Amino acid sequence: MRMPKGNTLRFAALACACALVASCGDSTPKLERPNIVLITIDTLRADHLGCYGYFRDTSPNIDAFAKESLVFDSAYAAMATTLPSHTSMLTARYPLEHGITANLMHGGKPFGWASGMVSFAQVAREAGYATAGFVSAAPLKAPSGIAAGFETWSEPEGAAVERKAGDTLSKTLPWLEQQASQPFFLWVHFYDPHWPHRAPPPYDKMFREQDAEAKEAWIAERKLPDVAVRSNARKSTQTRPALDNYCGEVRYADEQFGVLIEALRRKGVLENSIVVLTADHGEGLNQHEWTAHGLVWDEQLRVPLVMRFPKAAGVAPGRASQLVSLIDMMPTALGRVQSFDTPKWREFFKLATGVDALAADFEERPVFAQRTGRELAEDPGEMYAITTPRWKFIHEPEVGDKLFDRSADPHELQDLAAKDAQQSAAQRRQMQLMMDLQKRRGAELGPAEAGEMDPELLRQMQALGYLGGEDGRNGEAPTPKVPQEEPVPDEDEAPKEQGDKP
Repeated sequence: MRMPKGNTLRFAALACACALVASCGDSTPKLERPNIVLITIDTLRADHLGCYGYFRDTSPNIDAFAKESLVFDSAYAAMATTLPSHTSMLTARYPLEHGITANLMHGGKPFGWASGMVSFAQVAREAGYATAGFVSAAPLKAPSGIAAGFETWSEPEGAAVERKAGDTLSKTLPWLEQQASQPFFLWVHFYDPHWPHRAPPPYDKMFREQDAEAKEAWIAERKLPDVAVRSNARKSTQTRPALDNYCGEVRYADEQFGVLIEALRRKGVLENSIVVLTADHGEGLNQHEWTAHGLVWDEQLRVPLVMRFPKAAGVAPGRASQLVSLIDMMPTALGRVQSFDTPKWREFFKLATGVDALAADFEERPVFAQRTGRELAEDPGEMYAITTPRWKFIHEPEVGDKLFDRSADPHELQDLAAKDAQQSAAQRRQMQLMMDLQKRRGAELGPAEAGEMDPELLRQMQALGYLGGEDGRNGEAPTPKVPQEEPVPDEDEAPKEQGDKP
């Protein structure tokens, strides 16, 4: 049998090591039962924040927080889809391992969690933490399974498909005020940068006709078209209004983030808390002619990852250049925490594929991402990608391979797969090793128990554009037989041209 050589052999060893959380060594300071606060801002591109170099003032509160924190410059979602990405964060496992590979539908039913899955919320609750989750949109409602381990849970009520960040905070802040000496794990999810981009005043018009020269340079550098077709609404979306409206929603979410941080500071718990800010994925905004998300381009996978630690953790504010996945987020935060020494703590780390990116023996390795087929879309559209410090490799089973040199081509515009077939083949082998390992680890959990489909939840998901649309490959999905809602008109919709679908 021919053995793998060189980089492939090294990768195989690293892939096996991913199943273990790296040890930080005895010299690493450990916090005793700190509060842990996770804030996720849905659909937030890293490159639209000031602390990541954006040319607009979209994020003054996040930027101020970043100065007190460790900022990861190269953090990537495991999947540019809300439920799978958040599940990966909370379990430290890739979607092929935990089995949740879409927001909805598995054999015609909602996804269910496999009996062996462990969320950090379950770990924290077993250890005596107060656990609370406040989410803002239908993909994360309790039937998805994501609420496991949270003793307090808040989501958009009844038929509501989403709620503004301010409304979510109105539920969060009273809970926070009631917390006394008990340590807590708090997850707050804002949805506002997600389409349709309808920021409340004054944020809705804050970036209209602003920074025209810088905006044109930004568009030209990424070769954005003037208009792209939005699949889920079957609309043409104008690039410039879409950018302006998106930035308004980012600024609104930033304001609410600032309110939450100030509440933590005012209550006196910020200094004893690990606070993590990230996003489940980014947004296309017509880059690569894709308006939404769900694919594996850099702008849809690269997310902010900002961690603020108590001083006792010994983690100084600054920048971290290492390439990380969001499956590394929780192991990295918990690498500064004394072991809970509970069954679920041990099980969590036994199952975790993510590693402590701040460990002394951390070694950079490729990070994996995927887009799986959608049961309610005509085109299955599978895509898989690995990102390395130098290369980005994309495999589409029905299309072929793409290869990009990230150092020379950060916006993934020049496909080198045909020109450098040897490098492309090497990346494909690495990808296959990762996929094989993930599938084996996923099979160890056994099948999930899927629940019955709730027609009302199905309607809510469709109202958000998730069935054969939002993160689907086209807008030609069969229409589910559930009550319909008209899509919300969007100001960045391009005027209809002759031949456009009604």
